[in-house]
Amino acid sequence: MSTLVLIDYQNVHKTAWECFTSYGTPIYEALIHPGKFADQAARRWSADNDQDLVVDTVLVYRGLPDPRKEGRLNSRVSRQNASWRKDPRVQVHTRALRYPRDWPDEKAQEKGVDVMMALGLVRAALDAEHERIIVATRDTDLLPAIEMAEEELPGSVILVAWDGESTLKAGLQLPSLSLNLNDYNKSRDTGDYR
Repeated sequence: MSTLVLIDYQNVHKTAWECFTSYGTPIYEALIHPGKFADQAARRWSADNDQDLVVDTVLVYRGLPDPRKEGRLNSRVSRQNASWRKDPRVQVHTRALRYPRDWPDEKAQEKGVDVMMALGLVRAALDAEHERIIVATRDTDLLPAIEMAEEELPGSVILVAWDGESTLKAGLQLPSLSLNLNDYNKSRDTGDYR
């Protein structure tokens, strides 16, 4: 079955770091490669449900640091994005981070990334080009878009989360998938972008 995977990158990356790394591990050592993550999710679903999923598109949504404020981090994120795009299935969609007045004492924030992902999800459901849509996030702000996508393309949406973390509870009964430590290890991006 033709499959689209949408990834809320910061959410998936940070949750994996919290779930599977030992205390004190730097967060950049728990990077997730979107293409590998999508393949692991499809393999796990196929094995558990006797349904062959073929990932042909991976949409990644993430914030982009301002090069004037965080030049090194902007460069690192840009190199990651370029590396991931070598997989022709992967498309990375970024939105500039918002910097509060008291930055750097207060961290920069992703603003609008969840809306961008919600629009991509609804567009995918309306286009109906894929038989399955795997959504990787724990952000409750995406629930209305997830529910709308399922209403527009019934039976298409699968929610995915890391083992030990709760999946989103949509108003509709949607299938969900848990990825374990082995899946995490096979999903890692081991590139050094520092």
